[in-house]
Amino acid sequence: MKKLINSWHNVSLALAIVTAAFAVFLVEDTIQKILLGSIAILFLHFFEEFGFPGGFPWMGVKVLLGSKEMNSTKWNCNNLNSMFGNWSFLLLVYFLPLVLPDVHFLLLAAMIFSILELIMHLILFNVKQRTLYNLGLLTGVFGLAPIAIYYFVNFFDRNFYVWSDYIFAPLWCVVVFCFSFRSPLYWGLGKLKGYNLTAQSAYGIRYANAHNFR
Repeated sequence: MKKLINSWHNVSLALAIVTAAFAVFLVEDTIQKILLGSIAILFLHFFEEFGFPGGFPWMGVKVLLGSKEMNSTKWNCNNLNSMFGNWSFLLLVYFLPLVLPDVHFLLLAAMIFSILELIMHLILFNVKQRTLYNLGLLTGVFGLAPIAIYYFVNFFDRNFYVWSDYIFAPLWCVVVFCFSFRSPLYWGLGKLKGYNLTAQSAYGIRYANAHNFR
């Protein structure tokens, strides 16, 4: 089981392929295709951040937590809580609207978060780091965001939502984010032994190779 968890980003790549095939060949409903497409891209997003080129944990520690700690074993971030955080967020924000289509704010929450990914990866991380590329930018900006924009341009219907949906949708994103990435469960999983990040996952392939990290 540990071996599988420590390869969770590679498993995400396989799940991205399966989900995309399911969306293309087995689903006819457009909204379901949009959600499944978002899920497939999000799995790819995880692979870009933790697999190839990797390095999101270090970026997250610097930008989101404001830490300058370079030793990845001191980050309270490992493969177990990374998998828990990212997969639980995917299930609660993007998969739940598939199984509960009558709860309309769930669909809106998924599309809103995809736009937030655009803001975070195109603006926040680049401005903070003074870079043109950051880990997750390709799939976030050129994958998740275009799908959400496609939804809002072609399928968004104000009559589909009630006023409370516009409150619950962003609130749901915040609640799930706190549960998936800031809860005692998340931090507790990060302290368990045997799930250390590889140098490539932690720092990115270029930095790891340049500094001979193993």
